Amino acid sequence: MFPALETELKQQTLPEAYEDFMYHHLQYYGYFKGPTSLSSTVHRQIEAVSRGISCPSRPENGNSYSLMLSSPLLKSRQLLHDDLGEVNSRLREPRDLFAFFSSSGPLQAPRWPIECEVIKENIHHIVPTEDSYFTTSRVGGKPGIIKELAVTLQGPEDDTLLFESRFESGNLQKATRVNTYEYELTLRTDLYTNKHTQWFYFRVQNTRKDVTYRFTIVNLLKPKSLYTIGMKPLMYSQLDASTHSIGWRREGNEIRYYRSNTDDGQQRFYCLTWTIQFPHDQDTCFFAHFYPYTYSDLQCFLLSVANSPVQSQFCKLRTLCRSLAGNIVYLLTITNPARTPQEAAAKKAVVLTARVHPGESNGSWIMKGFLDFILSNSPDAQLLRDIFIFKVVPMLNPDGVIVGNYRCSLAGRDLNRHYKTILEESFPCIWHTKNMIKRLLEEREVLLYCDIHGHSRKSNIFLYGCNNNDHKFWLHERVFPLMLSKNAPDKFSFHSCNFKVQKCKEGTGRVVMWRMGILNSYTMESTFGGSTLGNKRDTHFTLEDLKSLGYHVCDTLLDFCDPDRTKFMQCLAELKELLQQEIHKKFKELGQDMDLEGSWSDISLSDIESSTSGSDSSFSDGLPVHLLNTADELNQKKKMYKKKKRKPLQSRKQRNKQYQKSNLMQETKLTEDAPEGAGFASTLQKQPAFFKNSENTSSSMTKNEKPRLNELNGRDKGTSLGPSKMTTLILTKNKERMQREKPGFTVSCSPKRNTNPSQEPAPDTKPNWSRNRYPATKGGRTTAVVYPSLHIYTYP
Repeated sequence: MFPALETELKQQTLPEAYEDFMYHHLQYYGYFKGPTSLSSTVHRQIEAVSRGISCPSRPENGNSYSLMLSSPLLKSRQLLHDDLGEVNSRLREPRDLFAFFSSSGPLQAPRWPIECEVIKENIHHIVPTEDSYFTTSRVGGKPGIIKELAVTLQGPEDDTLLFESRFESGNLQKATRVNTYEYELTLRTDLYTNKHTQWFYFRVQNTRKDVTYRFTIVNLLKPKSLYTIGMKPLMYSQLDASTHSIGWRREGNEIRYYRSNTDDGQQRFYCLTWTIQFPHDQDTCFFAHFYPYTYSDLQCFLLSVANSPVQSQFCKLRTLCRSLAGNIVYLLTITNPARTPQEAAAKKAVVLTARVHPGESNGSWIMKGFLDFILSNSPDAQLLRDIFIFKVVPMLNPDGVIVGNYRCSLAGRDLNRHYKTILEESFPCIWHTKNMIKRLLEEREVLLYCDIHGHSRKSNIFLYGCNNNDHKFWLHERVFPLMLSKNAPDKFSFHSCNFKVQKCKEGTGRVVMWRMGILNSYTMESTFGGSTLGNKRDTHFTLEDLKSLGYHVCDTLLDFCDPDRTKFMQCLAELKELLQQEIHKKFKELGQDMDLEGSWSDISLSDIESSTSGSDSSFSDGLPVHLLNTADELNQKKKMYKKKKRKPLQSRKQRNKQYQKSNLMQETKLTEDAPEGAGFASTLQKQPAFFKNSENTSSSMTKNEKPRLNELNGRDKGTSLGPSKMTTLILTKNKERMQREKPGFTVSCSPKRNTNPSQEPAPDTKPNWSRNRYPATKGGRTTAVVYPSLHIYTYP
């Protein structure tokens, strides 16, 4: 493979002292296996070079270790050299911390469950036979001879189609010929489960041109689908790709999605049927639910990033963990090097993840668009890398992607319902992701978390968030989605967004990260179909559409963090107006006419919104049977640890200090309570009318309202205000009532008033979404859509 290197190895010699040193050194670390001949050493070392590893051994000949430092191809990369070429005393980080990419070596092959047969064409997969849960894996899947296709062609005139899906991300279980040109297809359920059939990806060979074939998938499980409103399957022709550079395209006619007449006794099946005419004879075609993006595709992309001398400077690849099957879960850290430690510590973090559900490949294409932009030399990308640290996990569930699952990992469970798990070994991908974010929160603020998904029943792209309970940041979690809808008006729908936190979603990444303290915690949902908005209305999303949304996420981040808060405050005002309209609409639907002036912001936002109407798999199946005992044992250990942990005994001096401190606090409290009580009593005497009106209003609201409405004197029911707080509330409310009686009074729409009046949008002018956020670095950015501001008259 390297004849020049082999000649060099034969010609070079080294001093015996150095040879002895290297011999003992390598033997100590376990690399030396015994003396061999020179020729075998050369061949082994050349093979090692091609794989990007070192595999030295000591030959009997004296020309042994010339390869270690003298050869330019096999020079050690562990010692760090300075600008003058001198060796630094430091060693590089262990290679296990990196992503094992080498420009000269092959990518690590995907690891398969041993139940899966895999064809040798780098595409993948089949059904488990014996075990009911995952046990072990190997490169290449099931050992032994791969079974031949069930159908053998009888000659060139035989027009039987040949189906195959034992390649990466394929999942066809069976194809049955029911007529000359009609086939019934059965999809494999997610491994180690009996459900989750939606994703499909398979190959068809021995095609005939100008013949109408009918394919029917007979065991789909979702009662609703975008196929009922015009979505088409995807087809890929190898002949068209090689001759005309045509890739995946939407094909199919007479498409129907309907309820089947058969079931398995536990769940009802649904069918998808379509007709197709192949463009060529003897072609190889592929069909898929959506544009495939495999684990190998991700590895090739990351390899190009690792080998780029520019991108590798600000994008560091690490191994977050290994999956159940031993596949690497990659973690990317993207940021420009900081000039000072203070600058590095001031950077906020942004976390993005994708493909926790392996059949939602649209998440990978949005992620690729994001990475393409953030790793580019665009001024906006450089600015984002200057002010943020991006933590990116591009594929959370590589095992599921490899075997062609739609929703689950090899544990047979939906990972996006187990972010609260304590079972590291059973759910390593999300366990390590959660702990990575937990450590990140200890170091710096995490501005935004976004987990990218696909949606099978709704059009457009939208976000699910979490309603914020802190009145100081009221509606702030909705600003980023609204800005994104303005930057991508033909793809992103703000009206499809939902911010209700349901009990069945408590184990999702969005809710768990929100409860950990990330205010802007989202699930991004991208349709498998297309858009109903603007210029993209009634069209399927293409790969470029999905990748462009990755750019729009970056663009919106800049808007969201713009030091000029005009855009932020404008969006906040618009959100308040939209919410007030929604509240009036809700009461109108309930047949009630209610005056919400002064109190509408106290209504629980969760009462206004409906459920997220997400997947049909919203409810967790719980842990697999073989893991229940393990979880119980871990919980028992935690309880025992808490019982054993006691407070240390205090010395007499410490107890005396604590006693004096408590006495002093009680005396101070008694002296402070006396004047406050008097003031509170006088206030009650001076303001009888307000309390009378307030009580009447509260009683009427309680009788008529059906949603939960928080009372004016507290955010939660049963919450009592202290005397001083009650006094402040009474005076504030009376002042507002007096001001509202004055003609022309307008209350500020901002929950936290801005002292700079120039930054507040005028009520009768269009908002100016200036693109010159950072004049020194910005350049050539497209102008955002201009939205007229709304007149707002009453706000709390």
